[in-house]
Amino acid sequence: MKILTIAFLISFISLDVQAQTPVSFSSDKLQQISQRYAGSSLNWPVVVSLADHNITNNTFTLSSGDLLKLRSLTNSTLVFEDQQKRTNKLIGEGATIFATNQLNDTNKLFSDYLDEIRNGNLENALVISERFKPSVDALERILNNNRLVSIQAQLISKNGLVDKRLGLLASWNEAFVGDLFEESHGVRTQEESYATLAFTDGSNIIVNPSTTAIIRKSRIDKLDKSADAEITLVEGGLLSKLSAVGKERSNYVLNAGNSTTELNTQNFLAENSGGTNVRLSNYDGEAMVSANNVIVTIRKDEGTIIRGSAAPLPPVKLLPAPKYLTSKLDTIIYQNDFLLNFEGVSDAVNYRVEYSTAYNFDENVVVKEITNTRILIENLPLSTTYVRIQSVDELGLKGPFTDKFLVIRNQDTKSPPIFGDQFDQKVHFVLSNSVTITGVTEPDAIVVVNGENTKVSGSGVFNRVVSLESNDQIINVTSTDGSQNTTRKELRVVHLTEEYLFKVKLDGLDIKEDISAANSAKTITGRAFPEMEVELKNGDTIKTVKTDSQGRWGVTMNVQQGKLSITFKANQTGIETLSKSYTVK
Repeated sequence: MKILTIAFLISFISLDVQAQTPVSFSSDKLQQISQRYAGSSLNWPVVVSLADHNITNNTFTLSSGDLLKLRSLTNSTLVFEDQQKRTNKLIGEGATIFATNQLNDTNKLFSDYLDEIRNGNLENALVISERFKPSVDALERILNNNRLVSIQAQLISKNGLVDKRLGLLASWNEAFVGDLFEESHGVRTQEESYATLAFTDGSNIIVNPSTTAIIRKSRIDKLDKSADAEITLVEGGLLSKLSAVGKERSNYVLNAGNSTTELNTQNFLAENSGGTNVRLSNYDGEAMVSANNVIVTIRKDEGTIIRGSAAPLPPVKLLPAPKYLTSKLDTIIYQNDFLLNFEGVSDAVNYRVEYSTAYNFDENVVVKEITNTRILIENLPLSTTYVRIQSVDELGLKGPFTDKFLVIRNQDTKSPPIFGDQFDQKVHFVLSNSVTITGVTEPDAIVVVNGENTKVSGSGVFNRVVSLESNDQIINVTSTDGSQNTTRKELRVVHLTEEYLFKVKLDGLDIKEDISAANSAKTITGRAFPEMEVELKNGDTIKTVKTDSQGRWGVTMNVQQGKLSITFKANQTGIETLSKSYTVK
């Protein structure tokens, strides 16, 4: 039935694409269009790479050929999602331990595919998608062959210095990814170090920095694949991430200080400062906490504290996660730093911010504790950085994390554009001794007009009033983005004045207010500016001439008794004509 459903969906999409004419849409419809024509809203980078982008009105157009290409992406998306579900099921059956290398290969295929999608590389993504099913088939085969391994826990990732102890009386030695842990083995992380222990049912224990933990019990029931594990937190912090199978079938017990907790949750944090004071926070399901002959049950988004020999505090409601001040959970930047703002939470004492280049926050994790509602993340690498935030209350209990916020830093080699009617003109004319330079560029760009930094609005518009030092002046405008790509524009600005324009000559002599009539042709000349038109009118005679590249002009005409009017016209909207009349006697 599943195969028939997928086949019907593909057939339906195929017919829809074939029937489509080119599709145009605005940028705010990008994810909706990606969902409809590319199979997923996450495929928007491919849609952008295929579509023609009209920068002026920020719209995109997909041709019929583009829509046909996106049909293949829709098919590969279905395959990707189906094989990911298979892989998650195999992880629940022990692939993390029994087929580590093949699982890593499969996950790398998924990661490479998503990278190509994020980079808009359709053809590369399609090639990778063809390898999904063979890779997952191999994963299932290797898992089934190796499932009889008796070791339960394995170090699957680490960041920084991590140690292992093979028994309670043994010495500590450096641990390596792939090491196996049995009962009575210990794991220890140093400052700013992380480790992840994986169990056969797909559950993980994340060992936070400066933490020591001991595996007291580690067993597996090979018949129903359930685990029976008991871990003691000596000091530091442990984040238990039980799989769905682990939560349903297995028995996980966590000891910390004087407390013992039975976990029926997929997300549980225990913190022990090294003594008998313990903080426990639960983010899913429920956990039964026993300490000093008192039992309390903490449910989702609840916590408790055990101080020495005292009973656990009644369940405390954890503070909610802060909210980002943007509806989108990702942003693309081209500079090294990014300022993230969020909405504060009432009663929060401080906020804990984590960011990492690893999606699961199991390596390269930076932790910042702040009291305000903004954080500047500096020195971002050219990749995706994942950010999450949690609120901390007066008891030190940490609330649930926000959704991951993605900061995607790209290398930008394209200079920001500068648009504006003024910049399309060879000469810009004004009738005063100042000019307002107006244009549009990228909103985050730095604009400099004649050496003066100029404010850029959120829509990219900038304005700057420049005083003219001469009648004919060059104004320099630059726009520089965060990657230091710069666009330069020069604008020639001319201040039109009667004093300059009406230095007119008749047969080489300056024209006065009165001119003598003549039956023979006379040559009238002058000098204005390029891109202008001069009109001379004497009785019924009208002569029109354009200025040359130097602004020079000249006409030959008979000058009759009456009036001779000379009019200068600038080839520019909004500039009035300048006229002057002479008396011909």
